[in-house]
Amino acid sequence: MVNVPDTEENRNKCHCKKCPSYPHNCKGELLYCSKGSSLMEIHSGGCLCKSCSVYFKYDLEGHYFCDKEFAGDAFILMRKKKKDEDPVSYQKMVDIKTMAETGKSVVRSMGSPKKIPFSFDDLHFIPAQISKIPLNKEQDVKISVSIGPNAKKPFNVSSPILISGMSYGAVSGKTRAVISHTAKNLNIGFNSGEGGVTHEEMEVASSQLIVQYSTGRFGLTENILKKASAVEIRFGQGAYPGKGSYLPSDKITPEVAQVRNLKKGEGAYSPAHHPDMKTPDEIKDKIEWIKKITNGVPVGAKIGCGNLEDDIKILFEAGVDFISIDGFGGGTGATDSFVRENVGLPLIAALPRAARVLNKLENERENSNLEIGESKNQNKVTLIAGGGIKTSADMAKCLALGADAVYLGTAALIAINCQQHRICHTGKCPTGITTHKPTLLRELNVPESIQKLENFIKVSNEEITQFIRIIGKNDVVEINKDDLISLNNDLSKLTQVKWLI
Repeated sequence: MVNVPDTEENRNKCHCKKCPSYPHNCKGELLYCSKGSSLMEIHSGGCLCKSCSVYFKYDLEGHYFCDKEFAGDAFILMRKKKKDEDPVSYQKMVDIKTMAETGKSVVRSMGSPKKIPFSFDDLHFIPAQISKIPLNKEQDVKISVSIGPNAKKPFNVSSPILISGMSYGAVSGKTRAVISHTAKNLNIGFNSGEGGVTHEEMEVASSQLIVQYSTGRFGLTENILKKASAVEIRFGQGAYPGKGSYLPSDKITPEVAQVRNLKKGEGAYSPAHHPDMKTPDEIKDKIEWIKKITNGVPVGAKIGCGNLEDDIKILFEAGVDFISIDGFGGGTGATDSFVRENVGLPLIAALPRAARVLNKLENERENSNLEIGESKNQNKVTLIAGGGIKTSADMAKCLALGADAVYLGTAALIAINCQQHRICHTGKCPTGITTHKPTLLRELNVPESIQKLENFIKVSNEEITQFIRIIGKNDVVEINKDDLISLNNDLSKLTQVKWLI
């Protein structure tokens, strides 16, 4: 902890046992200034550190070494969290000290741990039994999905489960290899993220590839766009909507630099907005240009959940084939904590709104007399939902609330090898997911991880299929909010799903 030798002489001089704060049930612990904090909880009663000859001999600073440990990414030396202390309040104290020490915002990875008022767990499916007849296991259920059915070349996949964008550099090449091979093997879609496309991905699974057209445009060429099965213009994402992103130079290996078209030692900054899409007309022009050079693959947009009604209306009128919404709680490799924890709407609140506005716009276009939200089949612009989706129940409920497909990010990484250490931004991921260090990459076995990710998606597909059978239907496009009931009255109003009463 501090450069103090743990010697018999220093132990004899140590004042710890004379201190009013000393935990007398600690079985002889001494010399905390050398060995670190006590195993016991310390109740402050006055500290004698500064009266100890060891303290003066080694020119120490501070006190209460018996209760100090390193906290936060900046390794701030501060008191331990008490057993009954609120972890959120303690973390805020750590963050304040980190900002004071470093002069920088606190950066964190993965999704937000903040608990929101409503959860997909508060929604239940209504089982068919008598008035509606459930399906037996041997009866087929269709779960294949068409992304952009009105496009010249729709993107047809076997499942509503898609793998969301995770940029090369933020995640390892091995991780990207696992995802692309799994997507090819299962005929599902996967998103490139903003870090370009690797040669292996293009060779293995361009037929499954959704190329992300991000604000940074890293490694994007017309040739890559032409080989994509769909193109997603990224305006924002759930972890930092309305904000640019940065991949530090220490995560830019020569391989990453080559794919991203960066110079050696150069970091990758993605601005907050596209330089050539600041107006609805410019967005429309860009969509038409991409459709032209790709010969008609679906072109969509990804947005963090914010001003959905206005944003979706502009995208709809600009001619998108699909819209991806990413809710608060969506994961990322790194972002400023103050943004991740305080910006955007939760998916459970945003998704029903997005579905309603899309159905309304589509109905107006077709001059239809259908009640708004009556049938998801009326929505010709595909709606993809993402942000904190973990289980098959989450996925199925998103589909019932109006999504045509779902994006999985963190859940897919956990299936591969992630243990949620939440240090993605440090490059020290011990599971090989978000690191480029050779010693750590050894922990990620590509063939085994492909099998694990395939297993997770296959089981999730089967569980979604079972939910559809339970409600008495045989096609994923038929599932809707009338198949749900809310256990919470406020959530019922928010989602327009029936309440218990």
